[in-house]
Amino acid sequence: MIHNEIRVLLGERSYPIYVGSDIGADLGPTFRAHNIPDQLILVTDRIVGSLYLRSVKSFFRAAGFDAFSIVLPSGEKEKTLSRANAIFTAMLKHGIGRKAAVVALGGGVIGDLAGFVAATYQRGIPLVQIPTTLLAQVDSSIGGKTAVNHPLGKNMIGAFHQPALVWTDIRFLSTLPQREVVCGLGEIFKYGLILDADLFSYVETNLDQILTLQEKSILHVQATCSRLKADLVSHDERETGKRIILNMGHTLGHALEAAGNYNLLKHGEAVLLGIAGESFIARELQLLSVNDFERIIALLRRVPLRLRLRSLPLSRVMSAMARDKKGVGGRKRFVLPVKIGETTIVDTVPPELIRSSLVRIVRMFSGSAGRR
Repeated sequence: MIHNEIRVLLGERSYPIYVGSDIGADLGPTFRAHNIPDQLILVTDRIVGSLYLRSVKSFFRAAGFDAFSIVLPSGEKEKTLSRANAIFTAMLKHGIGRKAAVVALGGGVIGDLAGFVAATYQRGIPLVQIPTTLLAQVDSSIGGKTAVNHPLGKNMIGAFHQPALVWTDIRFLSTLPQREVVCGLGEIFKYGLILDADLFSYVETNLDQILTLQEKSILHVQATCSRLKADLVSHDERETGKRIILNMGHTLGHALEAAGNYNLLKHGEAVLLGIAGESFIARELQLLSVNDFERIIALLRRVPLRLRLRSLPLSRVMSAMARDKKGVGGRKRFVLPVKIGETTIVDTVPPELIRSSLVRIVRMFSGSAGRR
């Protein structure tokens, strides 16, 4: 049953986010109701494909769709121009024209990569997001950001390309390893910190239920985060205004990801670390009260992170941050908490304070000050 329908309001490009549990039988009829083209390019990875590709394709076949599947290796390292080009080649060899749609079946990597392909193939074809991880369901599948990585930075090559719809079935979460559930918490924490103190309090109270994927708690946080992001995107599609606050935890987080060559940390783990470091910066700048800082850190410490930060030189993190696209006039832009549920944007953080925050992260989550 579909529990929620949340709208992203963008005029002619408005679209729904459908949220429910075990709603696969409604998938084909919903595609028909939204006039999705008959020819589908179903992009997934080997892990998700082994679990769900057969059943998803059967739902499409039952509704009369022709679904051509492309199954990729898993992991952030696949989010490259060369991998996108391989998908283009497969589509061209299969005779895919403009009257087709790309369907992203997977987590954030597949959503970003397949979205980039949809945005650029023959100058753009429709996209549908079917997110299968907690992180993708609460955040990355919504908003139209698509991209691939470059060796010198994360998400450096991309486009805004809104989906025709987002199909969120929490049944997909049942096969997630705990590490992927933890990754989703990074984005859930972010929404509580930037916009919704009640959501933050809910997570404090219900963290164990979220970690064990209890349906009531997951539906609550998924719908709450989706509504918050839908509202931001509806008012600021291209991230020129308030949508910027979604970058909280990402200035440090993206640098940590890049410094670890995208295989030491997953994105959600890096966001959790970024939230810790940026909260420390906010406290040191006297923007955030000691009480709120301690609440944030106490909640982060309850998350079962399993990290290997001792192998991450801080100099490499600082170099990665220097290439981050979120800078303004050569200065790093941070979205910092001023209290739980409210943020401010600061682009005057001293480099020594940034470095101190990184040292604090490494000590807090690995018991080591890291290598310089």
